[in-house]
Amino acid sequence: MTFKSNRAVEAQGNNETGDDDSRLSKIRRTSSSCITILPDDCLNLIFKRLTTKDDRDSFGLTCGQWLHIQNNNHESLWLWYRCYHNYPGYVFPKFSPECFPKILCKLFTRFQNLKALSKVSPGDNRCCYLCLDRCSKYSDTELSLMFSWLPRLTTVCLMECGISDGGLEALAKCCSSLKIVNLSLCCSITDSGISFLIQNCPELHSLHVPSCSNITGIGFLGCRKTLTYINAGGCKHIPEGIKAIVSGGGVESPDFSIFSGVGEGCINSEAVKTISKGSPLLRELRIMNCVEVELEGWEAIGLNCTNLECLIAFGCRNLCKLGLQALCNGCNKLSRLYIDDDNNCSSFAVELFKRKKPDAMICFG
Repeated sequence: MTFKSNRAVEAQGNNETGDDDSRLSKIRRTSSSCITILPDDCLNLIFKRLTTKDDRDSFGLTCGQWLHIQNNNHESLWLWYRCYHNYPGYVFPKFSPECFPKILCKLFTRFQNLKALSKVSPGDNRCCYLCLDRCSKYSDTELSLMFSWLPRLTTVCLMECGISDGGLEALAKCCSSLKIVNLSLCCSITDSGISFLIQNCPELHSLHVPSCSNITGIGFLGCRKTLTYINAGGCKHIPEGIKAIVSGGGVESPDFSIFSGVGEGCINSEAVKTISKGSPLLRELRIMNCVEVELEGWEAIGLNCTNLECLIAFGCRNLCKLGLQALCNGCNKLSRLYIDDDNNCSSFAVELFKRKKPDAMICFG
C-alpha cells in the first residue's frame, strides 16, 4: 500500500507539473500570437504614433516583423554627417564601382521606401535627394556612375565637390528631372557645364553656384522662365553673363552677394541696371558687400523693381541718402530693407524713409 501511495503521489505531482508546463506553454503561444497577429498596417500606425527617437529606434528590437516595419518607415539615410563636423579631418571612404551594386542591393532590400541619401551612399530610381557635400575624392567617372543609378533625382547637393563639366554633363543626362542643384564652391565647373545643365533639365528652378571662380554667367543664356532662384555671388561675372542670367525673365530671388572679396567689382551699377530691367518678377534681391553699386544702380532698382518685396544690402557703402530716397520713391511693394553701419545712410534719411513707407521694415545688421 505504501508503495502504491508513493507512486500515486508521484503521478499526481507529475500531472500537476505537466499541467503547469502546458499552461505556461499556452501563455507563451498566446503572448507570441498577440505580437505577430497584428497586420503590418496596424504596426505601421503604431510606429508612426511613437513620439520619441528612443522609442522609434528600439521598435525594431521586438522581433523581425517589427524590424521590417521600422525599416520600411525610413525615408532617408544620413551617413557620416556628424562625423564630418566632429572630426574635420575625417576621410570619407570611397566605394569602387564593383562595390556599388552590392551596397545598393543591401540598402534597398532593407529600406524599401528610401527616398533620400546623404554623403557617399548611392540609391536607385526611387531616390530623389542626394547630398555629396565636401566629398572631393570622387572623380567625374565615379560621380557619373552614381548618377546613372539615380534617374529620379530632383535635388542634388554637391558643395565643395570635385565635380567638373564632365560630371555635370552626366548629371544632366541621367537626371533630367532635377529641380534644385547646389554647386557652391565647385571651382572646377565652367559656363559650359552650367549651360549643359540648364538646357537638359527643364524643371530646374533653383541653382546655386556661389564662389565658383570659373563662372562668368554666359552659361545661363537661354535659361527657362522656370529658373526662379539663382545664387551666383562671388563669381567672375561679365556684362554678357549678367544679361544671360536674366535672359529667361523668370528670376524672382537672385543672390549676388560677395564674401571674402571674391567677385568684387563684378556687380556694379550697370550690372544692377541689367538685373532690374531683365527681371520683371523680382521679389527678393541680395547684393551684400557689392560696394560698386552707386546711385545709378539704386535708382534703377527703385524705377524697375515694382514687385520687389525684400532688399538685402548689407555692406553696400554707396547706398547713401539719395539712394535710399530712390528706393523710397519706387519699389511700392518693398516690405523689408536690410542695411547696416557700412551704408552711408544718415539717421535722418532712415527716418524719412520710414515716414514715407510706414509698412516697410528696416532691419539693421
